[in-house]
Formats: sequence, structure tokens, C-alpha cells
Amino acid sequence: MKLSTLIGKPVLTRAGERLGYVTAAYLTRDMKKLSSVLCADDNEEDFCLPARAILSAADAVIAGAARLDAPTGVPSPIGKAAYTNTGEALGTLSDVETGDTPLLLIAKDDMTISCEAARAAIGETVIVYPTVAEKRPSPAKRGHAPKQKQKPLPMSADPLPDPTMSAPAANSPARPTQSPPAMSAERALKQRANAFRIDRTNLLGRRVKRSVYDEAGSPIATAGELVTPEMIARARRKNKLLALTVNTLTNLYD
Repeated sequence: MKLSTLIGKPVLTRAGERLGYVTAAYLTRDMKKLSSVLCADDNEEDFCLPARAILSAADAVIAGAARLDAPTGVPSPIGKAAYTNTGEALGTLSDVETGDTPLLLIAKDDMTISCEAARAAIGETVIVYPTVAEKRPSPAKRGHAPKQKQKPLPMSADPLPDPTMSAPAANSPARPTQSPPAMSAERALKQRANAFRIDRTNLLGRRVKRSVYDEAGSPIATAGELVTPEMIARARRKNKLLALTVNTLTNLYD
């Protein structure tokens, strides 16, 4: 299942009554299954469904009565910048396909590439390695370093220091310490951008980077337009809320 087919879908009861729409998805740690979904009602009040409460997710999400106090699982990484392990920019993570071999879909310009989720390290950004083996730490890093035999000290006429002697005086010159480097403005911006959630608060008033069309080719949002409540509602009805979000919020990475 692609998360893009879930985000923005209406949420209904078994009787067909509307509860709201899906705003975010949370996955299991191995990204093979859905763990929970965050939803909003028509008043933009949040509620959370466990995966077991989703009875169907075809044209709409049909939900049972179970609810969660807070989402469980790993937040969807959609919208994060993706790089190779050598630092080359790959694009922006646009979708996740769950299953036995979960895939990450990365969009750049008019091209989309896919890679196994097992090859990626996901944090503030997504780092993609050539193989799963190269992502894993080497055995030397996982284990303990071998103990080295201690060489006997050479004999000296000077007496060894007395362990009972007091430490150096407080006014003795201290070794200079190096302060950690400050977080770059670009990294801080990415950190804030990765925390986005798909709802009115994050989209309203932002400028669309790339045009979004429905399945029939009709425009939902044109590049350069400011996002309006009507545009969000139109994207939600056409199941294009995720596309509108990615093509708007990824402006933060420019």
C-alpha cells in the first residue's frame, strides 16, 4: 500500500457517517505495516485510529470504534530530503510503499526513483546506501575493542608519583576545551521542515511550488498560487492532499 493513497482520504463509520479525513500515517519500525493514523474532523480536531480499527481503505477509510490517545509507531518520513551516503542530493521523499519489501519513492524534477527502505537510514534526512550491508556498522564498531597487553614501564631513577598526593591547584592553567560547532541555519531549517503535518495550519497561505492535477488532468493548484481553504478541500476530495503538501512544503528545502 502506498501512503499517498491513504493521506487525505475521508474517514467513515461502518454506517457511512463521516468522521473526518486522514492527515498523517505512522508505520511499524520496519516500515512493512501501518501502525496508526492521525485524523482530523471537519472542525480540525484531531483523533487517532490504530491500524486494527481500519476495516477498509479503498475509496474511503472505514473505521471501527477503537481509538488511541496518541499515535503509535514511526512517523511517516514523507517530505524529508534524501541524500546518498556520499552526500549527493537525491530529491525529496514523496511516498512510502509498505509490504514485505517496503520501498521509498524519491522525487526530483520530473523523475521518481525507488529504493528498498532497508537501505536507508532515516533521521532528520534520509540517507540512502548502495546496499543493505553497507548501511550496517562494521563488526569492529559493534564489538568491543581487543585488549592490548600492557608493556612494562622502563626503570627510572625518578620515583613514581604518589597516588595519595592531592590534585593540582585550582589556579593551575586548565586545558582549553573546544565548544561544539553551532547548528547551521540550513540544518535548523530542515529540522523544522521535517516536523510538518498535513493540515490547514501548515498549508494555508503558502505558495505552491509545482502544479497539482487530478486523475483527469484538471488543475487542483497552479504553481505560484497561494494555498486557500477551497484549494485544500478540492485536493482532499480528489485524494491529492499529499501531492499538494509535498509540492508546497518542500519549498522549505530550497
